[in-house]
Amino acid sequence: MRSRFVFCLLLLSPFQSFGQIGTDPPTAPNAAGRLATVAGTVFRLDTGEPLKKATVMLANHTHSEGYYEDATDDQGHFRFENIEPGSYYLTVSRNGYVNAEYGQKKAGGPGAVLTLAAGQQMTDLLFKLIRTAAITGRVFDEDGEPLAGAQVSAFRTSRQDGKLRWLGQQPCSTNDLGEFRVYDLAPGRYYVSASYRSAESGISRSGLNTKHKSLDGYLPTYYPNATDPAKAQTIWVHAGDEIRSIDFLLRRTRLATVAGRVIAPVWSSAEPRYVSIFPRETGPMPPQNMEAPYDKKDGTFQIRGVPPGSYYIMASFRERDSSNWLHARREIDVGNVDVEGLTLNVRPGVDILGRLTWEGVPPHEVEDVFAYLEPVEGSEGPGDGQMVKADGTFLLKGVPEGVYRPLVHVRTRNASCFLKSVHYGGVAILDGGLTVHSGSGAFLELVMSSRVAQVNGQVLTGDSLPAVAVEVVLIPDPPRRAEKEKYVFATTDQNGKFSMPGVVPGDYKAFSWDPGASSDEEYREDWFDAAWLSPYEPKGVSVHLEESEHKSADLTLIQPASDNATVP
Repeated sequence: MRSRFVFCLLLLSPFQSFGQIGTDPPTAPNAAGRLATVAGTVFRLDTGEPLKKATVMLANHTHSEGYYEDATDDQGHFRFENIEPGSYYLTVSRNGYVNAEYGQKKAGGPGAVLTLAAGQQMTDLLFKLIRTAAITGRVFDEDGEPLAGAQVSAFRTSRQDGKLRWLGQQPCSTNDLGEFRVYDLAPGRYYVSASYRSAESGISRSGLNTKHKSLDGYLPTYYPNATDPAKAQTIWVHAGDEIRSIDFLLRRTRLATVAGRVIAPVWSSAEPRYVSIFPRETGPMPPQNMEAPYDKKDGTFQIRGVPPGSYYIMASFRERDSSNWLHARREIDVGNVDVEGLTLNVRPGVDILGRLTWEGVPPHEVEDVFAYLEPVEGSEGPGDGQMVKADGTFLLKGVPEGVYRPLVHVRTRNASCFLKSVHYGGVAILDGGLTVHSGSGAFLELVMSSRVAQVNGQVLTGDSLPAVAVEVVLIPDPPRRAEKEKYVFATTDQNGKFSMPGVVPGDYKAFSWDPGASSDEEYREDWFDAAWLSPYEPKGVSVHLEESEHKSADLTLIQPASDNATVP
């Protein structure tokens, strides 16, 4: 979701002294008569000093063209002139500070869309940036000696499909003193984990003819020194904090070696590939994925240092001559003893020929169109999608057996179209997905339509005031809840208004939540969790959309349940 946990935070709110969000009516037209002006000042929140060299960007909300960029001067001033009327995102960034976005109330929360009328002059915006935070500490082994090269991560969790998922960053490494520093953190609650894989517990390039010994290693450890993820605790990070002495003591444990053989029809034309192991359930903590190359002469492999758990083990490669993908995957359970004698029988996937047609005239902005298959849970991935040719045909090569949902991706931003119908082997595919069996693939027919719908509206608070910078989401009614590409969300502007173009026709419920400036919730992922959504279902507004229909939906802001989680 975000790189290195650099979250956006704009301290502009009508309820606080952090800044202004421009809810006043537009002023008189400027000299140009039609073009707008946006200007303001960037300060440090803690000292009130102006911030020089902050980058301010004004980007068009509806398309990728037409963005403006400026850097603040010695007094923290920025100014954009001759701006075309329309809807924009206004963001501010500077090294050592949490990114800011116009209208934002909390770290990670939505910013408001800035709607500029013809001739409007919005010249008194104030941004008050907060300092980023850092977590520091050391990692030791069981003898109290520092571990150099240990990997330390700080991450949050969110809920998807009823399961906790981690939202994290690339880990940092400890130095020769075992020291680490995780930085650029926005305020919030974080889990911190440390892991270490020595050279001997990593990749073994020898085959099965080499006798391997029992191996000890380190399990991932979570603050405060728990190897069981269920016992991990969060650390509360405030603006500008330098949280010290978050130390880890890693203890050795018995790790297993997983060994076996990859069986393939032809080795000489195969590109070098790896056997990989990854958890069957990722859970709330960062997944621990492991891999090792297999010997192309006899297909043998060893993966050493595997912790106890339930995994998938998979091998795949692409043939040089034919570019065909070959795949094999199976489930394994690893305990305290080595797993030996595994066989992975690599077989070619299924080639699926298809055609994409348009119902009516395709939108003019459509350029590159890709067809691909999304595996449902428990199925293997087919690789990259294929570009649809000018005559509408495409070929998906080497698709493994499994159940898939056909999808179409249009590279052009905001292309107004949707996948209307799917037939596989002449049979209509509805909500269950299509099943690919070994042997010859059936013909895949995709029909696209440009007759999308649109929803406009306004969100009001319980006091009938415009709800500024809150997210609105259209959630499809069952059984389409699992189709995440059909979820549509938007952010209200300074007048509480929103617009959702390009909506797939169908039945939805519209919601708008306000987690509040003090909440640490991550709502966007929670939308996909039926249990989380259930208490709010009665508060949603039902929306039925026919093809090409434009509909208005006015909403009342939902105040979600308070966050009762304890903070260590």
